[in-house]
Amino acid sequence: EPKYTEDEKKCIVDLKKLYLDTIKLDVDLQKEIYNLEKSYESKHNEIYDKRNKLLEDFKKQTHGGDAGEQGNVANFWLKVLKASYTEFISKRDEKILVYLVDIRAKLYNEPVVKFVIEFYFEPNDYFTNRILTKTYYLNCLPDADDPLSYDGAEIYKCEGCKVDWKHSEKEHDKKAFTSFFDFFNPPTLPDDPEDPNYCDINAILQNDFELGFYLKERVIPKAIMFFTGEIADCQSSESESDSDEDDDDEEDEDNSSTNSAAANTNA
Repeated sequence: EPKYTEDEKKCIVDLKKLYLDTIKLDVDLQKEIYNLEKSYESKHNEIYDKRNKLLEDFKKQTHGGDAGEQGNVANFWLKVLKASYTEFISKRDEKILVYLVDIRAKLYNEPVVKFVIEFYFEPNDYFTNRILTKTYYLNCLPDADDPLSYDGAEIYKCEGCKVDWKHSEKEHDKKAFTSFFDFFNPPTLPDDPEDPNYCDINAILQNDFELGFYLKERVIPKAIMFFTGEIADCQSSESESDSDEDDDDEEDEDNSSTNSAAANTNA
């Protein structure tokens, strides 16, 4: 730790006080930005209503399209999610997500600051819910014990919803496979940081919080760009690239084994 003179220490204290003043300004700015965003929500929804109607009309004109074709506009939101959440969507999920007709974000600034991601579904054979929700709670204030650590508004909690599955059977046995619908059942962080599961669960939740912001800030407003492939999720792109490399490695190994076997046979 650096050693400071008394004059330097006093100067550092004064500089930190000024930094605290900038934090207070930033807190006010973040609140105003969030309130401004909230005031524009209805205008955004007018546009999203038009988008939803375009998709509904397309489905009517094409009689719903072929549910097996994930590249067509009839399965718009399935393809959008696959472009942004590839690693979370199983083949079983795809059969359900063809019934997804819209995704919206609702903002709240009273009594607490939060936003809710809403997934709208057509009637289907899998669950009775017409809307599935995920709620994210925002903390816009500095830590009272350590205000200088403030780094902007952050999510501190999320809540899912109960999916009312029509069949308890085995189409959604969480122990059997990872599913996109696990998104609606986030784990609870233990109160005790010394809990052996604390770090793992905290990492899962931090990733979940990032996904919540990602849905709200990018996927919902830019959905058409994800659909066309003009925007691709970085993680998905990387995982696909890694997968391709793995496939290439496997092919090389297979070819090597085949050539080796052929050489032994000829010998």
